[in-house]
Amino acid sequence: KTEFVARPSAQSLARVAAIPWYLYAVALAAISVVVGVIWDISWHQTIGHDSFWTPAHMCTYFAALVVGVACGYVALRTTFGGTPDERAQAISFWGFRAPLGAWICVWGSFAMLTSAPFDDWWHNAYGLDVKIISPPHTLLALGMVSNNIGAMVWALAWQNRVSDPAFKRNLERLFAFNAGLVLPMAAIFISEYTGRTQMHGTQFYRVASMAFPLYLLAIARGSSMRWPATTAALVYSAVRILMGWILPLWSAQPKLGP
Repeated sequence: KTEFVARPSAQSLARVAAIPWYLYAVALAAISVVVGVIWDISWHQTIGHDSFWTPAHMCTYFAALVVGVACGYVALRTTFGGTPDERAQAISFWGFRAPLGAWICVWGSFAMLTSAPFDDWWHNAYGLDVKIISPPHTLLALGMVSNNIGAMVWALAWQNRVSDPAFKRNLERLFAFNAGLVLPMAAIFISEYTGRTQMHGTQFYRVASMAFPLYLLAIARGSSMRWPATTAALVYSAVRILMGWILPLWSAQPKLGP
């Protein structure tokens, strides 16, 4: 049973002077996910099919563990030791209380960890990935995006409750940063339809128009900062540029024939 409780006044949140560590933890996990996914694609392109225990895979699933631990802590603390305001602002699920953003992150963490043995079995049964959009990859992608969406919702909830201008600006930046980390994952998931050679056809533009403009518009409407969608796009660009510069610095030896 899921119970939605009315939110009381936010006086306690207004007195908080720093962003809680668990919001930074889920942001760190979001970075780890994006780095791990881009690194994994590079790994498959240069080395080929390898052991499940590659550094790129560990980077991705490390993020799921970080999210699970951070959100689990918040749920336990809110349920058994939270203040009346914290408990009233939380959502009850199976007797535990936590913010909505934390529950979304928990679902994403479970989805990612569930996809890990499924993906390993898929490779052992069918070999190399012919398509990016396979059942285990789809479950993994849903989990990763849920982690980021949960982090955005969580930061947005704090942003809308605090009154201190400096604290509010920091939360706005954190929201835009988390929003920008969803864009690389969306771009990767639709990459089968957005290659450079496909930019000469209409399918590229149809797919890109479904994936990006509405999301950027939602960011712009959800944040109270100036230029939130532009900031998110800059985060996306910085991630892709840095990964494009850093990954080629290490040599790789193919383990499979052509």
